[in-house]
Amino acid sequence: MGAQEDAAKKKEFRKRTDEDIDSFLARTEFQKTTPQVSARTSQDAVEPKPAQAKTAAPEQPHEITEEEHEEQIKSARTSRAEREAYQDVAVLRKKAHAFAHKAAKFYHKHKANEAKAQKCSARAVAYREKSAEKKEKARDFKDRAKEYESELSGAAQGKSDLNPESLRTRIANMERKVAKQDELSRKMESKAATQGAKAAKFRTRAAKFLEQNKLFESEARRYAKRADNLEKAGA
Repeated sequence: MGAQEDAAKKKEFRKRTDEDIDSFLARTEFQKTTPQVSARTSQDAVEPKPAQAKTAAPEQPHEITEEEHEEQIKSARTSRAEREAYQDVAVLRKKAHAFAHKAAKFYHKHKANEAKAQKCSARAVAYREKSAEKKEKARDFKDRAKEYESELSGAAQGKSDLNPESLRTRIANMERKVAKQDELSRKMESKAATQGAKAAKFRTRAAKFLEQNKLFESEARRYAKRADNLEKAGA
């Protein structure tokens, strides 16, 4: 009985040891394989890619030669001269436009005074026409007064049916009307003369403004011509 138990124990021990050995070998193989995989992955991560490994080399600063430096100085001077010429042209254009504006302003005043003078002249003509009408009426009243005077002389000789006193009254009324028309005629002539004086004053002002207009136009043309010549010289 004791020998059979020992044999069974040995057999059982062998089974355990075989299984343990198989499991041990399986674990050792797994451990051997897994570090290789991790080593490969870590090696791939460490090794840089060829595109990323290449870095652009820093460019060397280009040294400017004396000739290039002289060319840069010439171009800067040329640019400065062009800017100054443009500024001069702009200043001349500004002055030309300023003088042209003043010339236009004086021309407007010239025309305004001419219009006023023309209006005064038209009024003077109208007053003279009214004066002529009054003179014509006064002439008619004078003719009627002469007729009454002839009738008065006939009444004194008994050749007229009218009373001499009534004829004298009519003659006096006609003379009064003649004097009234003469007064109105003189009044219209005075107004016409006043309007004529105003027209002359406005024409004098218009002539003065026209002279100033021509002077400022001349200055504007002079500055504009200088600007044109400077632009042609720069071109």
